[in-house]
Amino acid sequence: MEHNIQVQTLPSGDLQVRLEEPMTGAQLVEKLGISREKDKTLKILENGQPVANRGRMLESRVVTLRQPVPEEIPYSFEPVDVIYEDQWCLVVNKPAFLLVHDDGQTPDNLTSRVNAHLAESGWPYPAQAVNRIDREATGLVLFCKNPLFQNWFDRQMEDRTAQKEYYAVLEGLLERRHVDLNNPIGRNRHEAEKMIVYPKGKASHTHLERIARRGTRTLVKARITTGRKHQIRVHAAHQGHAVVNDALYGEKADDRGLLLQSARIVFRQPVTNQQIEVEIPMDPRFREFRKPPRRPRKGTTHRR
Repeated sequence: MEHNIQVQTLPSGDLQVRLEEPMTGAQLVEKLGISREKDKTLKILENGQPVANRGRMLESRVVTLRQPVPEEIPYSFEPVDVIYEDQWCLVVNKPAFLLVHDDGQTPDNLTSRVNAHLAESGWPYPAQAVNRIDREATGLVLFCKNPLFQNWFDRQMEDRTAQKEYYAVLEGLLERRHVDLNNPIGRNRHEAEKMIVYPKGKASHTHLERIARRGTRTLVKARITTGRKHQIRVHAAHQGHAVVNDALYGEKADDRGLLLQSARIVFRQPVTNQQIEVEIPMDPRFREFRKPPRRPRKGTTHRR
């Protein structure tokens, strides 16, 4: 995005846009990276009046963008651990055994908790998860707050400019320090809930870095540049080192849940294009690999 536009989010959820150069309504929408789908319901207001002709030059240097507010938004007023938040997005730390989205039978999920958190501050729109992690996994999930910029965040996942890192505890002792896995992944036709490695699957890339070995297990840092369902779990199991407690691709050893944590995410804000890096400490469930912390630490955020 160009830096010739200043955008401020108003308490109502409207966007107040200050133009530093003349442009049409269509050019404004394009510069903000708003998708065609969202543009269909978007109103551009100039001096409080809708701009009907997107092709004409905007006369005012300050315009307002308004979008419809959904009539119903699912809420769950259970606690949510917010690590980072700004006017565009927020990053939360998901606990184990909580779904990111409602499956039709689970009204208490991470998304409904985030919606409640936003509603308490008067925010009118539902949040939308940008990345997803498994129910038993823990860690960072990025949510877009403003529907107009969902496409901006989604594209970063699709074009692999966003960075995602995970901690995982694997069964067995990983011999090599670094392992690059490029096995294609697709659905298992015989077991619908499972994914498998097979030649006609979608391109998938996972990099494993061995951090430590304890007993018969290995702690790794996993970096993924693609986002296939169960990607780390499938790639690890294909190497003979299933994630600990992965009952789908390995075996359940105890009640801690899947020992997989989304620990770091790097992305860029809309409008400013500023890089945001959010990182949290290793999950306490990984107790055999944790060193006693010097002081409590919730999470860290870096802007670049």
